[in-house]
This record gives sequence, structure tokens and C-alpha cells, in this order.
Amino acid sequence: MLERVKQFFSDLQGSEIQQTQIDMKLAATALLVEVARADDNRSHVEQETIFKLLKKHFELSDAETQELLTAANQQSDESVCLYQFTSTIKKNASREQRIKLIQGLWVVAYADGEVDPEEEATIRKIADLLYVSHSDYIQAKLKAAS
Repeated sequence: MLERVKQFFSDLQGSEIQQTQIDMKLAATALLVEVARADDNRSHVEQETIFKLLKKHFELSDAETQELLTAANQQSDESVCLYQFTSTIKKNASREQRIKLIQGLWVVAYADGEVDPEEEATIRKIADLLYVSHSDYIQAKLKAAS
């Protein structure tokens, strides 16, 4: 009996970790989508860039990547602010992971060859909400630009 209780809590903890990873993927994807939408110009190049970033970073199949993108677009449509996404990441991601996300946001912004002021403002706001220092923000921007 005691062994079953231990197993139950072990399974519960494992599923919480898995759910946190899913939530972080969805939150990160939603932030990438928010940057692409910031300039009111949803370019195909930016959408393709997001797809490639997700597939490579999260090691997903095409179908899994599309499913994640669809869910993130829906979440983004229903969202009224960035906080719900940034709070999930801030609580669960390391400093390096948060900086890497900012770099990914810059990659999306640069994808169409032009960084709109609205895209830059959105990335700055996200960086602030994630407590990414200005120095790390600039370094991420420079890495993405090269």
C-alpha cells in the first residue's frame, strides 16, 4: 500500500515536470509569435523562421511543430498581455535559457530584413519581464544580427 502511494506521488511529480516543459514550450512559442505580430505584418519569412527555430531547438517533428505553433497562435489571440507567457518562463527557465529566447526573438525580428520599432519595443518589454539585463539583451541582439 505504501509503495503505491509513493508511486502515485512519483508519477504526479513526473507529470508536473512534463507539464512545466510543455507550458514553457508554449509560452516561448507564443512570445515568438507576438514578435512576428508586433508590426502588424505577418510575413511568411517570419513564420518560417519561427517554425525552423522551434523544430531545431525543441527537436520536434514537422507535425509537432505545427501543432505547437497552432496552440501558441490561439493562446496569443486570446491573450491580453505578455505576462502570462513571461511569468511561466521566468519561473522555470535559467538565465541562459532566457537569454537564448531573447536571441530567438531577435532572429524572428531580423528574418524579413527589417526590424520594425514595434518589434524592438516588444522584445525590450519581454526582456524586462524576464529580468534579462540590458547587456545580455544587446549581446543577444548582436548574435542574432550576425
